[in-house]
Amino acid sequence: MEYIGGIICETAFWLGGIIFIHREEKRNNFILRIIISSVIAFAFIVLSVYYSGDFPLGKRTVQGLSSIGLLGYFLFNWKITYSIAVYNFIWTRIVWRLILETWQFIILFMSRITPVQEQDGYIGLILFFLLLYIVCNFTIVRWIPESTKKKIGPRQLASAVLICIIFELLAVMIESQDIAGGADSAFVLFLLQWISAIVLYLQNELFRKSSIKQELELVKLLLKKEQEQYRLSKENIAIINQKCHDLKHQIRAVRQASEEEKDQYLQEMEESIRIYEAIVKTGNEVLDTILTEKSLYCKDREITISCVADGRLLEFINHMDLYSLFGNALDNAIEAVEKFEDKEKRQIDVLIYRQQNFLVVNIINPMQETLILENEMPVTSKKDKSLHGFGIRSMKYIVKKYDGFFNISQEDGCFSLKFLFPIK
Repeated sequence: MEYIGGIICETAFWLGGIIFIHREEKRNNFILRIIISSVIAFAFIVLSVYYSGDFPLGKRTVQGLSSIGLLGYFLFNWKITYSIAVYNFIWTRIVWRLILETWQFIILFMSRITPVQEQDGYIGLILFFLLLYIVCNFTIVRWIPESTKKKIGPRQLASAVLICIIFELLAVMIESQDIAGGADSAFVLFLLQWISAIVLYLQNELFRKSSIKQELELVKLLLKKEQEQYRLSKENIAIINQKCHDLKHQIRAVRQASEEEKDQYLQEMEESIRIYEAIVKTGNEVLDTILTEKSLYCKDREITISCVADGRLLEFINHMDLYSLFGNALDNAIEAVEKFEDKEKRQIDVLIYRQQNFLVVNIINPMQETLILENEMPVTSKKDKSLHGFGIRSMKYIVKKYDGFFNISQEDGCFSLKFLFPIK
């Protein structure tokens, strides 16, 4: 019956690996790959557990071969780097040992109260693994980083490997020496596995918070640059307004000129004053500055910005936050519509209105590509993915700052960016 227990434990080890790695990008023909590799893996488990009984260190040999096999299983079925494979393997190993040592401690405790049948113990072990793996899938698996969102750096990987090695060596020492008898040894192993899982979790949280801090610093740097851009834009709009004001007076003066000069002067001034058509008035000075600046840019590129907005509703948002929010949103929209050769599709709609107890900001534009979202973030087609997405992160950060809601969607070939702010 020890043979059955060994198969259960090793199969549970591989199942745990699948739970930790399943979120990663899958290779082509994944279903066929997973079926073939899983059949080979199970055959390997059955044979290795059966023949390992003939060796003094048979259990350790099986676990070592199983570990190498699991890493190969990861790389064969998922598009991941070696660092991602190793990091997920470490989590698999520690959680698997934690569940196994916890179950053995429970069996040891129960055996002192009432005899436990070996068959019942195996069934209980299977159910125990399944139950805790389900819990693990909705907790630990969601806490550790994904390769698509955040790469695991060499420091995080090296420290995770070191943690795993240290606690594995301690477990081997305790098992080989069987300190203070079986019951005490089981209890020490039980505590050791819990400590190893906690240490690895804290290590993961430390690096995750460090990554968030770096992203926040970058967002702050972008905001600082946008503050300077806003100052320059405001000065430019002021100059334009002054120029338009002067042109009005000049037109009046020209009307008194001779007939030969009048038509020529008027035509030149009318061409100059057309720039005033790009100036937007919404009732909010900051929003007017942003929209006017973007309208001037779009006018030269034959892009139409349609604005139906009550800017007074945005008074509660800080000027720099407002400039950053709309600046990033409009820049993304302009970048999308510039790709269209058909000028009729080069349109951007800006809607700002109140709906019940919410302020709604909706920016809509046509888009060529199909929108793919991953963790509420659009997946970029750009080559340099590391420099993409900070504008959206900045917008999400600002919206959250004002207790708002952020939503991205696509409908009828149009990209929709929507912010909802509660009106207090």
